[in-house]
Amino acid sequence: MNDFKLKTELFFGSRALERLEQMPYRDIFIITDGFLESSGMVAKMAQHLPAGARYQTYSNVKPDPSQELVDEGVAAVEAARPDMVIAFGGGSCIDAAKAVLYTCCGRGMAKPYFLAIPTTAGTGSEVTNFAVITRGENKVVLIDDLLAPDGALLEADFTRSVPARITADTGMDVLTHAIEAYVSQDATAFTDAMAVKAVRTVLSDLPAVYRDGMSMRSRARMIEASCIAGVAFTNAGLGINHSLAHALGGRFHVAHGRLNAVLLPYVMAFHMAEQKYRGPYERLAGELGMAGADELLRAVLDLRQTLDIEHSLSGIERIDALEFERAISDMAEAAMHDRCTLPNVRPVSKQDLVNLYRDAFRGLSF
Repeated sequence: MNDFKLKTELFFGSRALERLEQMPYRDIFIITDGFLESSGMVAKMAQHLPAGARYQTYSNVKPDPSQELVDEGVAAVEAARPDMVIAFGGGSCIDAAKAVLYTCCGRGMAKPYFLAIPTTAGTGSEVTNFAVITRGENKVVLIDDLLAPDGALLEADFTRSVPARITADTGMDVLTHAIEAYVSQDATAFTDAMAVKAVRTVLSDLPAVYRDGMSMRSRARMIEASCIAGVAFTNAGLGINHSLAHALGGRFHVAHGRLNAVLLPYVMAFHMAEQKYRGPYERLAGELGMAGADELLRAVLDLRQTLDIEHSLSGIERIDALEFERAISDMAEAAMHDRCTLPNVRPVSKQDLVNLYRDAFRGLSF
């Protein structure tokens, strides 16, 4: 039996912020990062809080939030006892807030209303039951329906100042979410429809917003695509592209979206090499009006080039060749046990993942 869930209520469109103003909460706790607070973005958002509401912030969130950061956030939220928590930021802020609230509620605190307001078009975390936390050199994927926010507010204006490089990274994360959800063993007609919409939007609008960050029409479409892809993969799951990126990112601290972007063509080619696993890619290509899976792969490669993203892992400055080779076995082992691997379209071995890492590091031609 299949099912399809969307726990999170969505607020989007030109008057979405009015919904925030109308909410009945008065003690509000905002989880965000230092840049969003110091740049005035938090204050700008807070202008739309309900009249008479008091708020305080925790702004220590860093990329790839650690367990120590989560523990610090738990102490702050337990001391504040808010009736509403707002996660304001990119995927790291939203994932940190998820882990903080999950821990607080597990320790007996009454659950406050949880609203996610993304400031990047990337993770889709505002609607997922996933969170990724870093413990040591490992990224741990948490999956529980209790992690899903109660509400998500999509306001493209909050993404206006995102730099081109981060726009590219987060946009390729959206594309990877959508493609992996479509080819997942757990995909359904409902997740397929959402994945196709997200892929089509990324291919058409990500180049536009990369070239012109003030293209608010494209920014609005991208933040919706991010959310749509999030709904798709929270129901269908992901695959080894994310497993490989999690293990690699935990070791070398490279942006998750950039790693997904570099790995994606290699993972697609690996799956497509076996005819029985090529089918979902052929179907996705057909939905997009393409001649076949090879054209889809070429579209991904062309998009990556348009976004000035490296063709190989060796092209990423932080990834040292000797350290990469020393770590490759441990990273492949971690990826094998990553929960994202379970619904992967093609069964894999540890050696398959080692080979994929090496192919992506060398930079094969397609």
